[in-house]
Amino acid sequence: MADLKHEFDIMVLGAGLVGVATAIALKLKGHRVLLLEQGKVGGERAGLGLAAWDSRIYALSPGNVAWLEQLGVWPLLDAERVGVVDSMRIWGDDGAALELDAYAANLASLSVIVEGSRLQQALLARLMSLDVPVNDEISIDGVDWNPENVVLHAANGGTYAAPLLVGADGAYSWLRAQADITLRRHDYAQMGVVANFACEHPHQSQACQWFRGNDVLAWLPLPQQHISIVWSVDNARAQALMALDADTLAQEVAAAGQHRLGRLTLVTPAQAFPLAMQETSSLVKPGLALVGDAAHLVHPLAGQGVNLGFRDVQALAEAVSGKQARRRPGDIFVLRRYERARKADMMSMRLLTHGLSMLYARPIPWVRMLRNEGMKCLNRMPALKKQLVHYAVI
Repeated sequence: MADLKHEFDIMVLGAGLVGVATAIALKLKGHRVLLLEQGKVGGERAGLGLAAWDSRIYALSPGNVAWLEQLGVWPLLDAERVGVVDSMRIWGDDGAALELDAYAANLASLSVIVEGSRLQQALLARLMSLDVPVNDEISIDGVDWNPENVVLHAANGGTYAAPLLVGADGAYSWLRAQADITLRRHDYAQMGVVANFACEHPHQSQACQWFRGNDVLAWLPLPQQHISIVWSVDNARAQALMALDADTLAQEVAAAGQHRLGRLTLVTPAQAFPLAMQETSSLVKPGLALVGDAAHLVHPLAGQGVNLGFRDVQALAEAVSGKQARRRPGDIFVLRRYERARKADMMSMRLLTHGLSMLYARPIPWVRMLRNEGMKCLNRMPALKKQLVHYAVI
């Protein structure tokens, strides 16, 4: 391997939201970074027009918004297409309700809503401004885990080498498999149906969520009197919803949300994706760190998937930079710092989302009474609600 020319400190495989953010954050820390993507950078959403709405949206925590501002990404977004959640109302399946309010918690907002395609475009624009090299549409067919560097072999005969390789290649990560990192997966036998709607009545920047047994419906406020929905239902119900025409689907969503916003009009075709929880046996090995969906999956009922991924990036960038700069970025002692920094956050979010989904999936009468009484009790405790909100906005 002595004839290899090492031009990069870190390679990132995967150009989704978390992968591009990783490349930006590491570049700004002074590392020489290469971004690799086996598909087309930008993916299917790259061709969306400026006026089109994207069905896939993300609820970003204020902490991650502040971090994206520091990266120079947030100013590149169109502010008129960014929604704000000032309050949230959650209903149980037996009359219980929980109200969360940013003002009561002394916060500017609970979360910020952005379309996936627009966030991706802003991230890529910032990446290009930093002159980070990008190689996409490459076919990688092998990897060598050498003591001093990791070498990726492309099908065309090319090689890419660096002391650290970051796996941001998604839930079905090829890199994770190549590293023999085992995975524990729980399939919820559900799908998340997503779509955007125009509303008859203003949403007042309030998010709404209904728990009905195994069925969870969330309405998230978008600008211009629109909402985005995520409806977690069993596979058969998801297929039935996807088969509905636009008017009928809008009527179903409006009725499920108790017609709180009046008549709804579908503005994007509905999409559906399978729901699962994934936990890896490790986030790292010598020369490798996993981030984003390659590292973990959680149920979307708390809207925390991409927030977890962005916090991965922040922890990784801190671990391989600063005081640790004297060690190679792929050194296992450096990477263990990253893993330790992330475990508590990942575990608490996994327990919260999986626990809630299992709690509401159980039809036993006493469990139903317990979960609804618990929600009512929490709603009467302002100090505890404030703590809950502050945890969620990190």
